[in-house]
Amino acid sequence: MRFSVERDVLADATGWAARHLPSRPGQTPNALTGLLLEATAGAPATAGLVVSAFDTEVAARAPVAAEVAEPGRALVPGRLLADIVRSLPATMIEVAIEVVPDSEPGSESEPASGSGPDGERLVLRCGSVRFTVPLMHPADYPELPSFPPPIGEVDTLGFTAAVGQVAPAAGRDETVPVLTAIRLEISGSGLTLAATDRYRLAVRGIPWQPTVEDPWALAHVPAKVLADVARTPTSASRIIVGLDLADPAGARLGLAAAGRQTIVRLIDGTFPNYRKLLPDAAAHTVTAPTAALAAAVRRVAVVATRTAPLRFTVTRDQIVAEAGDGGGAQASETIPVEYAGPELSVLFNPAYLLDGLGAVEDDEATIGFVGADPTEASARPAVLTGKDSGAARGRIDGGAFRYLLMPIRTDPAG
Repeated sequence: MRFSVERDVLADATGWAARHLPSRPGQTPNALTGLLLEATAGAPATAGLVVSAFDTEVAARAPVAAEVAEPGRALVPGRLLADIVRSLPATMIEVAIEVVPDSEPGSESEPASGSGPDGERLVLRCGSVRFTVPLMHPADYPELPSFPPPIGEVDTLGFTAAVGQVAPAAGRDETVPVLTAIRLEISGSGLTLAATDRYRLAVRGIPWQPTVEDPWALAHVPAKVLADVARTPTSASRIIVGLDLADPAGARLGLAAAGRQTIVRLIDGTFPNYRKLLPDAAAHTVTAPTAALAAAVRRVAVVATRTAPLRFTVTRDQIVAEAGDGGGAQASETIPVEYAGPELSVLFNPAYLLDGLGAVEDDEATIGFVGADPTEASARPAVLTGKDSGAARGRIDGGAFRYLLMPIRTDPAG
């Protein structure tokens, strides 16, 4: 194998693929810690390099524009390769598999481990810099899953924004795997993304362009995978969505943008019936500037311990946010709002509340309190939306972002 490639191009591809390497290498086969390099010669449309990573759950492929002199295949320690390429000067890199002596003539060093057959290693030359990298055995590398059959396309900016809004509400507890997923509901009218950790729920609907007739499916996609896709910059205006629910090796979802493919195994399990939790309307609504409310919550929460709640006392045209206790630091701030209902008092987890406010795209946010009786505000969920979603008029529906947050209940005897 021999090819030449721009440093920046290869660094971008290896860095992206390396993020999909196993996070706990000792718990997976050693071969999966490697990046697979596949160089193909031939017509310009098919020639080039593909960098792949696989951790048994997620497969990633990144095509790279390269001049291939000799086609071939190599498995290289993944994070080491990514670090080396990132450190090279910003110029062309010459990459080849070569026979490299294990030690200099006359040296008594032990033979280097990781060499390929007959002492082969991957050699990278960039200006005056030269690296030799041990090879792993590509025969030990499992076959990567193919990209599932495409079912449609979605706007990149809209999809990544929706994932960014919903993903923070996904659970972190691996003992309930389905709660660590984003539920993707696929239909001809649009995509609906939902996530919950039982204490909060985030939902967002977006349009898309199906390429199959009468699409309808449910997919529980690991939230951390979708969040990584959303964080990855891309020049592509559309993301291709592929889905295979009948794969004997496990149902998979595929996302492709600018040639890069992410293929992820879906999570089994029963997702909560979240639609029963979302109320149709709010009895009382509070509207406030989103940035100002978030800044006040962030300031007041400085004195709160990790598990301590923040109290909202809502009266006409204002919210008083308070945190702390009598034995330590305390803080309060008054925020002007639009509100004309009865006095309400409710406790929120400040971190969860900030996640919701950070996901609101409108300049003004609306908190809808469900219970008509003011005493119910401390026990029934509140729904956070943007003002333009309709919640300010008492309705909580549509495809706009909705963030349901359970208040923290206190012990009446305490």
